[in-house]
Amino acid sequence: MAGAIVAAPLITGFATSATAAPVSVWDKVAMGESSGNWHINTGNGFYGGLQFTQSTWNEFGGQQYAPRADLATKDQQIAIAEKVLAVQGPGAWPNTSGPAGLTRGGAAPAVSPNAKSGSTKATVKVAPKVAEKPVESAPAPKAPKIEVVPAAETKATTTTYSVVKGDTLSKIAAAKDVEGGWHKLYADNKSVIGGNPNLILVGQKLSLSGKAAAATKTEVAPKAEAKVETKTEAQPSVSVKVAPKPVTKEKAPVVAKDSSAKAGSTAVNSSGYVAPVNGALGTAFGTGGSMWSSGSHTGQDFVVGTGTSVKAITSGTVVSAGNGGAYGNEVVIKHADGKYSQYAHLSSIGVRAGQTVSTGQQIGLSGATGNVTGPHLHFEIRTTPNYGSGINPVTYLRAHGVNL
Repeated sequence: MAGAIVAAPLITGFATSATAAPVSVWDKVAMGESSGNWHINTGNGFYGGLQFTQSTWNEFGGQQYAPRADLATKDQQIAIAEKVLAVQGPGAWPNTSGPAGLTRGGAAPAVSPNAKSGSTKATVKVAPKVAEKPVESAPAPKAPKIEVVPAAETKATTTTYSVVKGDTLSKIAAAKDVEGGWHKLYADNKSVIGGNPNLILVGQKLSLSGKAAAATKTEVAPKAEAKVETKTEAQPSVSVKVAPKPVTKEKAPVVAKDSSAKAGSTAVNSSGYVAPVNGALGTAFGTGGSMWSSGSHTGQDFVVGTGTSVKAITSGTVVSAGNGGAYGNEVVIKHADGKYSQYAHLSSIGVRAGQTVSTGQQIGLSGATGNVTGPHLHFEIRTTPNYGSGINPVTYLRAHGVNL
């Protein structure tokens, strides 16, 4: 799943029958993602039956149902998944969409996301009560109403909003009932945002009532979600898997044809992460094929020529740097969250094992070493330093604010 990102695409539409899938198909996807457990939360950053990241749940409107996906009903999770399917397609579930038969042309699911669930007792207290009267539940939490200045006052005030993690212009415009929607919000704040309405940064102050005036009062978004404590468990060191040598050479990556194949940016974002190279996305994680010994692609390829600067996605410690067999020249770095990043097929290596690296530091140059048919960067995110423990690297980078 696409993760939480500040620089997120604008979500202005909803899934229709042209991009829908029946409940039976979503059940198959959930069986592959979480063994059919719609309320699973193992602490790995993925929640619910369809394994949403927190940022994806927020970005596609999940907060109207529950603070996290595992706290929502099955119907509510499917309703949000339909929106993801409409924007990102079946590739949002790269390992399970194919076997489940998930496509954009299926029948609309028979779900009732607004119905109260009688089976789920998991609740999260969101905000402290401000009155003795019971709070009525609503489809989406409304922002506090702004009191109008009494007629006797003659000084005009401008209300601003401070951008928080997971925000998009369309989300802010909807939550704050901005007249003219996100287009008007962008027009009023273009001098703050810049030329790209898809790129807003945490801490930016946006005017909600036209151009900024002399008197300004700042409204901070109400905190509506419970804090999720991330636990990193030590991986048991039982055996070390060595990447088997593929029988055939890995093909040079093919540039993805969908609109998500944007060039990665190696500019450091507010969360302290960058893309490993400036290059378009190539062969995706989980792509099947006999050319890989595991039966599927274990990383994400970036289409770059030999000699392109390869950078550490975030700070960490180099655990290995050298020849990796089928991977050619490779570097593996351990990061503070317990994950490992791998950079393979390098033409040259610029770091050594045990060295500490910083975010965006050059660690080598891309190339075509190992079993390949052309130059590119093979990039993996792993839960251990070893082959076979990979997770979707694009989902991981997007969850840390990297715009791909």
